[in-house]
Amino acid sequence: MRRWPLKPKQIPDRADVVELGRRHHTIITWERDHVRASVVAMGHGTAELIGLGAAPVHGLGPTTHPDVDRWAAGCDRAITQAEDMTVTTSGFKRVPDLLSMSVPAEVARRIPITVRYDRRQPSRPVATEEMNTVLERGYRKAQDVVGARGRGAEAEIVHGTVAEILLDNQSVLDPVGLHGAELSVQMSFGVIPVEWVRTLEAVAGRLELRLVGIVPHDVVYAAPIADSAALLIVLDEHHTTVDLVHHGRLAWSVSTAHGEREVLVSVARTLGLAGHQADGLMHLYRTQQLPPEGEALVAQAFWAELRAWMDAMAERVNSMLHEGVVPHHIYFLDATRHIPEAQPCLDTPYWEAKLPFDRCPETIPLDVSMVRGVLDYTTQATGQSYLLLRGMAHYVASLYSAGTNLERALANIIARRRSGI
Repeated sequence: MRRWPLKPKQIPDRADVVELGRRHHTIITWERDHVRASVVAMGHGTAELIGLGAAPVHGLGPTTHPDVDRWAAGCDRAITQAEDMTVTTSGFKRVPDLLSMSVPAEVARRIPITVRYDRRQPSRPVATEEMNTVLERGYRKAQDVVGARGRGAEAEIVHGTVAEILLDNQSVLDPVGLHGAELSVQMSFGVIPVEWVRTLEAVAGRLELRLVGIVPHDVVYAAPIADSAALLIVLDEHHTTVDLVHHGRLAWSVSTAHGEREVLVSVARTLGLAGHQADGLMHLYRTQQLPPEGEALVAQAFWAELRAWMDAMAERVNSMLHEGVVPHHIYFLDATRHIPEAQPCLDTPYWEAKLPFDRCPETIPLDVSMVRGVLDYTTQATGQSYLLLRGMAHYVASLYSAGTNLERALANIIARRRSGI
């Protein structure tokens, strides 16, 4: 696994790699049974995909142990393909030294943190240093929750986001330069098992790349959502995540073990069939090959399981609300693409009655066309299957965009603390 790394003296000691990040970056997305890679050329908040690659890697998930050898081999194949493609798209081979990875949401959990900060001189504009102090406090509070300050911790903070900022109880996107007496900053931090962190670091080390970001999938999916408040629901094979999103940033996240497999297998078992017969049964049902009485039985069992799925989500969301309301915009993604009936369920009176929506809920499919600012020079990253990769490119480009960036400031704090700097 040979790379052309920067000389050691050229690699920054700290995580603030903005100048490097603007040029070229390698991104990796760990997906079901495979890994994707892309070489990305950074613009002013935009990303140009100039190389693509993919390789099979099986056994990714919370119940399996990371495998450095297998994962590194798969990454090497995918990255080599992506780098080789840059010869065609940019005229010569691009071999970036910086690497960001996205990890499955089911291996992560989120810790919501709120920091309130009383300003000593309200008449003076909020300074960048004050915001950095608030972000540091938020990170330390998250560390206390995780128990990550002592040795032997089982999980580690790898990602943070600034979800909402209130200045004197008024919502603002960036308080720097504004006047006020009290800052209230809502943050959330992504935590994954230490075993995963060390494995990803070892993979990057074997590839001679500098790992500068580990980002859970739901963070990537949320990034293109511009609403001031919205729910994001991602249905996956064995779990469903529900996130509260503010301007593309996660405020909190909950998950349930009800996934696509659990829903369909339960339908089959309700009708006295084995779990492995679920797909065949649903094919007959959807193609109307069942007799009327059989179709009615499947429809009844299917609706019961979809209600159980909605019940499980609502229970987890209600645990986070504390008498609050739920935004009516719901962005939905069936990551398996195996239950087309799931989204229409979220437009039913049953779902509307499960949560205190601020008005009648409106469900919007999360689509690859929503990911702005990503230019595909390979002409191959098309279709819904590239939503995660394109979303990751969008996220990284936004993170390293020029100017004041609270997300980048928080990322730098996390990276410095993780590296002991």
